[in-house]
Amino acid sequence: MVTVTITIKPYLARYMYVRYGQSLEPDLENQSHSSSPSQRLIPIHLPHIAPVYHFLHQLSVPHPPNVSWKETGNICFILPQPRYGKNPEVYNYIGHDSASIIEKEIETEMKAELYSFLLDNKFNKGVMFKKSMEQFVEHYEITELVQEESLIRAFQRWRKLVREEKAIMNAY
Repeated sequence: MVTVTITIKPYLARYMYVRYGQSLEPDLENQSHSSSPSQRLIPIHLPHIAPVYHFLHQLSVPHPPNVSWKETGNICFILPQPRYGKNPEVYNYIGHDSASIIEKEIETEMKAELYSFLLDNKFNKGVMFKKSMEQFVEHYEITELVQEESLIRAFQRWRKLVREEKAIMNAY
């Protein structure tokens, strides 16, 4: 099992850990050296049908010789081990630009789930957007990491864009 650790927005890292049923466990080795227990990242094992799985596979490169092997970051993934193609023992590095691409894909995945959740709750269950947003943020344990208002504004911008595109299509 080969892992890779990258840094992404904290709320996206938490979203991924909750979504894929992973957790952060206290790192007992470092606990004796400091007054507060640190967290050890448990690697996320993605299913092969997850888009992020394929991004990890495509964006992994051989470890550059001038880069430290000490991994830092807030999210850890198990690299894909396909039958054919890249060997994770060799292709085990994700650069900064590739980490940004992965972060954008995770954000897109989260927003798609969030927007679907908001719309389903509103139109099928009668739950207001604000209450649904609170439920989503609490479920994924990102209350302290992201402002609900920013997510709602992004949702409203997306709905406006969809409405405008629909109006344009109806005009033809």
